[in-house]
Amino acid sequence: MHRIDHTTPIELGDLRVALYPAGARTLFWEDRVVQPCLRVGDGPAVFVAVDADLSDLYVQQVTEGTQPVPRVAVVSNNSQIVPPGMPASSVNLLPGMDGTRHKTGLSVLNQLLLEVLAPLDGVQDVALCGNGFLPPASPHGPFLYSDHPRMAAAANELQNLFRVYGPRPGERLTVPALPAQKVTADQVGWVQIDNDYEYEALVAHAAFLADPGTVELAPLADEPTDQDQALKVVTAELPRLGRELLATATGMLACSIHEYLSGTLGPHRAVLRLKDGPGGELLQFAWDVTTADFVQVEATGREEAMATYPFGAEMFFQDYLALLKGRLQVWDVAGGAMECWHIGRPLDSLVYALFGIYGEHQRPDLAARSYATMAAAITAPTSTR
Repeated sequence: MHRIDHTTPIELGDLRVALYPAGARTLFWEDRVVQPCLRVGDGPAVFVAVDADLSDLYVQQVTEGTQPVPRVAVVSNNSQIVPPGMPASSVNLLPGMDGTRHKTGLSVLNQLLLEVLAPLDGVQDVALCGNGFLPPASPHGPFLYSDHPRMAAAANELQNLFRVYGPRPGERLTVPALPAQKVTADQVGWVQIDNDYEYEALVAHAAFLADPGTVELAPLADEPTDQDQALKVVTAELPRLGRELLATATGMLACSIHEYLSGTLGPHRAVLRLKDGPGGELLQFAWDVTTADFVQVEATGREEAMATYPFGAEMFFQDYLALLKGRLQVWDVAGGAMECWHIGRPLDSLVYALFGIYGEHQRPDLAARSYATMAAAITAPTSTR
């Protein structure tokens, strides 16, 4: 591994790659992201503007003319919107507070194509990427608005500012050297889509949209064999979790309010509910703002908890334990086995506080264990020769 400074060009033959730092407004758990700018010689530039706000340094250089306006911009669709009827950590459980239900494919395209790319006037072509993640054991198949060929076709019908592409895995976009020439697309031979799996996922998606039924979240991790020891691991982590929560937007808002649905608030402002704890019991821990610690309180029903605490998160005991052990990452748990409620903005949810506390930028030790576990589970395919 070789460390380099931002914008120091990496030269691979005629290809030059410069890595730009994320924009200043990027959410702090994503500010480690870099955004590459690629050029072959003095040819057209391709800027990969993904997973963070547009790099201020890159925009400054384009504005000053030290970098050309990119011919192609790659933007990431990370909306991950679940269909109605599907519980998810992004869905605010408080009645009338779920903003994600009002997001449409049009609003996703507006954000990606107009809001993100507004500072880069003159981009000719845009490629969509991302949103291919499938939550573990999810009954709904793909997320809404993740069909990028259809999203690109809709975008091209609705505007004439640039040409939008929604490449599928294995589709190659070739950027021409001359501005008047068009980007061309073909298929590489070394990437194959599992058509059967994709078909099954699309069938599940259509069936869920037609009749979601009642969905109950299931844990991602197995139950611990030694539940007493597992409980010790979890309770030993709670003081640290409470201290870290103070510095998040959730913690600061929780400390600043004094009234809630049940009337005047005491010191308990948030609650962590761990399902299927030792003996199958629900464990409930309240965050005390006077001590910055989580204390165990009597478990109640969800409705009563929502009426008592302005902020709450529910997940499975074994999933939280697996997160602390590095067997799961916080993104895994949030993507498929967590529910939350909160007041304030969407980013004031406890799920985003947990991103900030347990993300790999803050806990690289947990991320390293998680990657090692995944790597150890990879096996070589059986030879067909």
